[in-house]
Amino acid sequence: MAQLTVIVQLTVDTEQAPAMAARLVDSLRTAVDLPIDRMVVDGAHVPQQRALTQAKLRIEPAARRVLVQDTPVELTRLEFDLLLFLCLHPGRVHQRSTLLAQVWGVPDHLGTRTVDVHIRRLRSKIGPGFDPITTVRGVGYLVDRNAGFVIEPA
Repeated sequence: MAQLTVIVQLTVDTEQAPAMAARLVDSLRTAVDLPIDRMVVDGAHVPQQRALTQAKLRIEPAARRVLVQDTPVELTRLEFDLLLFLCLHPGRVHQRSTLLAQVWGVPDHLGTRTVDVHIRRLRSKIGPGFDPITTVRGVGYLVDRNAGFVIEPA
């Protein structure tokens, strides 16, 4: 197995840097069709998620904690993993079969209704008035980049 290191240096406005970095990382992952656990991004130099000062949803991966407007939300392991996966890959529609493979680690022939059930439970736990997850009928789910969430650095 070989390791490839890619360094990209761009000059952009300070406000644009986090969003630009997130789009570049997302594009690279898509271009090389690489699972998230096979690519490491140096968070000290490349912010992966735009930090929103008024984020309604805060995800703390190291603590496996989710807060909605600073109130902790109790999620199951799979609900947390599903939300984190969608938020780590914003702006992309994820098919149910892809979510089963990436989050559950199972083949898609086991049925995709389980994804729908977990999304429904996740939405109910996050609460009314705030739903960062969009359903793309007949295809899957996505989280908009500007949905009001932030992923805390580890």
